[in-house]
Amino acid sequence: MSTRAGWSAAQIGYCSNVHPARDVAGLRLSIQEHFQEVRRQRGLAVQDSGLWISAQAAAELQQPEVCAAFLDQLRDCGLRLTSLNGFPYGQFHQGAVKAEVYRPTWAEPQRLEYSLQLARFLAIALPLDCHQGVISSVPLGYAATWDDEQQQRAEDHLRQLTAELASLHRHSGKKIVVCLEMEPDCVLENTEQAIAFFKRWQATDPHHSYLALCFDVCHQAVLFEDCYQSLQRLLQARIPVGKIQLSNALICHLPFADRQRREQVLQALGNFAEATYLHQVKARDIEGQLLAWADLPAALQAVEATQGQCPELRIHFHVPLFSEQFLLTELSGSQQALMQTFDFLAAHPHFQPVLEVETYSWNVLPGALRPDTQHALLQGIAAELQWVEGQLRQRHLLRAQSISQEAHAHAH
Repeated sequence: MSTRAGWSAAQIGYCSNVHPARDVAGLRLSIQEHFQEVRRQRGLAVQDSGLWISAQAAAELQQPEVCAAFLDQLRDCGLRLTSLNGFPYGQFHQGAVKAEVYRPTWAEPQRLEYSLQLARFLAIALPLDCHQGVISSVPLGYAATWDDEQQQRAEDHLRQLTAELASLHRHSGKKIVVCLEMEPDCVLENTEQAIAFFKRWQATDPHHSYLALCFDVCHQAVLFEDCYQSLQRLLQARIPVGKIQLSNALICHLPFADRQRREQVLQALGNFAEATYLHQVKARDIEGQLLAWADLPAALQAVEATQGQCPELRIHFHVPLFSEQFLLTELSGSQQALMQTFDFLAAHPHFQPVLEVETYSWNVLPGALRPDTQHALLQGIAAELQWVEGQLRQRHLLRAQSISQEAHAHAH
């Protein structure tokens, strides 16, 4: 990021985990067909991006000739690589991904190897005027299958990671920071857990500045966190936030008295229960207690039996940022959480993490909401990015970037 407050339109990118890409060949095709088209629709000469690079592609990019050809393509396509998504390791679109998305965890050596391969590549790929790149990663692992032994192994691997990143920084002059992404039902789920972990980490790891947090707005909204207050707490505790993923959770307001309408709403919500991804659900009962279900089908079954005891459900389903309503008036997005995030950025102009849209669920939306062509999908992604620009502009956070600046950036 620049030291000047705000972001230019070119710095607002999106995460490519919405596009399937098994290997470097798939990634190159995706850049050619998807990224270029979104950039053109936005009228930009260059655009920052957060590529998702699978473990197979990351391994292929360790070969100098493969890496060089890929970097040439990034430059030719006007793609400035400042951020990577290193969360999904393998296939992210085929079959039931569900909780397998957290494997390998940080307790497994494959996660360390994959993250270091991404870091080495990003250090080479960073634009000349950019001295820090960020990589989002799993929040240690999935809490339901976690134990003390795995925690110890994870911390050992993270210490190896930060030592290697410090060495990479010394040799390349580029600082690569791995950002653990809080997520519902994971070892690091909420702001309190993140602060506790990082406070302890900062006290024990001499290279702790190479580990930061990735703040996903959807995830924290699902947990009923106020994103302004959450970011405020993180800043006050001096917990580094390297990336904010701009994402929109699904919220379901259940009618209390009208049983027939409640059944209609639950039926509509059932259209979002799909077989690929894990859609964790949180709710507050009428006494304010937080309830949790590992996936949407379990929540639907439980809530149907509660006779209206849960007035609001929050679902980990990344819905389009600009959409305020889905199928019925009772199904909405968590745009209030996005507004809280933008307001925090406006109130703290020196806090400038990478901003990245992450709506990977376009292709599993209910049929009535799903884009029916690739062109429609890319139009939707471009519309999300333009919506973010509008929010930043309203808060005087959208910087103008001249044609000459863009041309200079593209030439490099």
